[in-house]
Amino acid sequence: MKAQNSMQAETLNSGEEKKEGKFKIFRESLGVFLFNFGELLAGSLAVFFISLVLTRPWVIMIYPLVLGVRGAVNGVLSGRLSTGLHVKLIEPSLRKNTRYYYSILASICTLSLISSLTIGAVAFILSSTFYGTSITEFSLIIFSCIVIKAIALLVTAPFTSFLGFFAFRKGLDPDVIVYPISSMVADIWATIAYISTLSLAFSFGQIGNILLYVIGFGFIFTVFYLTYKFRTHAEYWKTLREAAFSVLVVGFIEAIGGFFLSRVKVQIERSPGILLIYPALMATTGSAGAIFGSISTTKLVLGMTEPKFRGIKNELSDLTQIGASSFIMYLIYSLIAFAKEGSFIAFSIPLLCFLIIFPAMTIIVFSMAILTFVKGLDPDNFVIPFETALTDTLLTLTLTSLIMMFYLA
Repeated sequence: MKAQNSMQAETLNSGEEKKEGKFKIFRESLGVFLFNFGELLAGSLAVFFISLVLTRPWVIMIYPLVLGVRGAVNGVLSGRLSTGLHVKLIEPSLRKNTRYYYSILASICTLSLISSLTIGAVAFILSSTFYGTSITEFSLIIFSCIVIKAIALLVTAPFTSFLGFFAFRKGLDPDVIVYPISSMVADIWATIAYISTLSLAFSFGQIGNILLYVIGFGFIFTVFYLTYKFRTHAEYWKTLREAAFSVLVVGFIEAIGGFFLSRVKVQIERSPGILLIYPALMATTGSAGAIFGSISTTKLVLGMTEPKFRGIKNELSDLTQIGASSFIMYLIYSLIAFAKEGSFIAFSIPLLCFLIIFPAMTIIVFSMAILTFVKGLDPDNFVIPFETALTDTLLTLTLTSLIMMFYLA
């Protein structure tokens, strides 16, 4: 195995790098980040349905949780997919794939249910504590979160898999391609699922509520069936053991950001420009971290990077290229916010967020990749989920802090 890893590492270090050029990561990451313009559709949907989004404090509170924990679950899938393709544990095909691949898909469904319950419980606790939400809304909150996740998973899991297989077949790096593009599609679809589910909950009366509970119980039954079917598959339980903890912690971390976002909902309603670019900011930050995290974890598996913090010096070239492409995107988002709001404050906030978040993301991602690798855990189950949660929450906290600082001054 070590010899095989050394051969793969040598190939990646020499032949591929020379063939593709010095700025391969910059070109690929920027090309991928351009897909994050699609996140503006998610933001536009949230702005268009802003009266629905602001119906209850818990409704706006769960939006970053839906995006964030969805990103964490999809991050586990994309990370395992990328590494699995590199080390031949997964075949680049949706049909007749390996037991390893199907076990991961089944575990992703279970993780989605776990994250739904976490999101719902945390949202209810915070909403009832700070906004006086009645206990009668508990089941509505829980099942709303379950249905959002079920609808989102229906598209994101097949799309993420197909994208990884397509990239691998075309000679592109799945570490760079998979998560960022699938994240964009997942965020748009998660927002559609979010709006659709809220419509069932609040706009279609009793019929909508009945349909909401039917879909929710259907997803719960599906997860129980998959758990029974894959009960003897070690990879299924390994993914759950390692990633379930990540998803639970991510839910609590994202809840902090969701709570702070709910505290500035009045300012968001008056100045929706930040809400417009909010999903795009989250996606670009998460994608940058995911690219760096996937590259780092793959190099650790292949023995190309030393599992110590000083090993980051071997990543500086990739990191600089990722940072440069990320900054370009943040600059564009700043211009969009300026066009929407017409103020220098709206232009400055995204750039200030980048300057705070990107250095922090670098330290978090590489430290976690090393720690999990040294402890013998699968970094793909930890690095992307935690990086996504921490950067998403840091982004939300920074945004809300700057909004309160500038708009309430």
